[in-house]
Amino acid sequence: MQQRFWLSLALVAGLTGAPAALAKPQLGSFEKQFNQGLIRLLTSQTQLQQKPLEASWKALGQERYQLILPDHIQRETYMNVFLQLGGERPLLQGQVLTAAERDLLVAQVRQHFGEPQTELQVFPFQSVQPAFAISKQTGSDLYVKPQAVAGDNLATQVRLGTPLQILAHSADKKFARVRVHDDGYIAWIQRSALQEVSQVEYEQWLATRQVIVMNPLTQPANLPFGTRLGLISEAGDRVSVRLPDGKSLQLKRQDVLINSPGKLPTSAALLKTARQYLPQGPQGGGAYLWGGTFGKRLDCSGFVQTVFRVNGVYLPRDADQQKRFSQPVANTLQQISELQAGDLVFFSSHGKWPTHVGLYLGENQFIHASAKGQYDGIKINSLRGGSAYDQYLQKIYFGGGRVTRSL
Repeated sequence: MQQRFWLSLALVAGLTGAPAALAKPQLGSFEKQFNQGLIRLLTSQTQLQQKPLEASWKALGQERYQLILPDHIQRETYMNVFLQLGGERPLLQGQVLTAAERDLLVAQVRQHFGEPQTELQVFPFQSVQPAFAISKQTGSDLYVKPQAVAGDNLATQVRLGTPLQILAHSADKKFARVRVHDDGYIAWIQRSALQEVSQVEYEQWLATRQVIVMNPLTQPANLPFGTRLGLISEAGDRVSVRLPDGKSLQLKRQDVLINSPGKLPTSAALLKTARQYLPQGPQGGGAYLWGGTFGKRLDCSGFVQTVFRVNGVYLPRDADQQKRFSQPVANTLQQISELQAGDLVFFSSHGKWPTHVGLYLGENQFIHASAKGQYDGIKINSLRGGSAYDQYLQKIYFGGGRVTRSL
């Protein structure tokens, strides 16, 4: 799935509505140096290589400013920050995801305006309690905006048992803005889909969430491929697992895998998983779904993420993030011999960032989720010759990426 850009927010001056010019000369220097520091910090925090970004400070009037993050960065961190100037000391207020973000803000304000009064909360926020949750439905949709409307508003999906951090509530309290533990993605989810828990319960769930469902189950519960649950015990051909609500289930050992984190899968294992989604495979038969990450309806980056997920490796959510996470390889089709089976291959319809991703199979072929081509769903296409759709993809090829680590 391509990176989502929503309506960009311009920097507006105070009550007049005049554009861009900041009230004091040092604000321009402050904004520039803050952006540079934020790039370095986000690269470290998210494990994603960050490009130059344009965070800005929106003038609210009376020398009060609000930090506005670029839309694509709002998938990766949460900063609800206000800066008040004009008093004896500058005042920083609001919420940030990490102590490092707080420290960056304080240091930059100190350098440009003097020692600030600091009223910045670091997650978990006092105003949002409980601040932790586990998804309790078979699968749940997450949205760009707090509205239960799919299409372009469908940001991603989570399976039963996914740990989430709650950052904010919508005005009507029916939605929560959450950060997905597995990939760091930030979006909105209906609170009815959550089992809200204490931090202790959340950490206990993380410590035991080792069982991966390898065969989709409808009995004794509806558990899609790739669902991760808490391990209670193993005995013979049975595995006892815990659900988010505390209840337990007995599953057949042949249907699950006890996860061994930290070990990269072989290319053969990745390709075997990927091929299961072809039309005649055990996971096959589903159509492309923008935002889809579980079951048989997936988008391109959701498909890639799922293939790695069930093999014990967590990747970022969107195609552009996956490229920034992976090691560059085969930047052009003339370098195609550099690609290895299991590498990611990226495509861009506009040449600025990836809008599509697939998994390289070898021998010039790759597997991907697409609504175009010979049919709608998971399919194999070629990086050499072939159909009109093959040749279109070759024309917009945007380089390869090798996965060498897990989030």
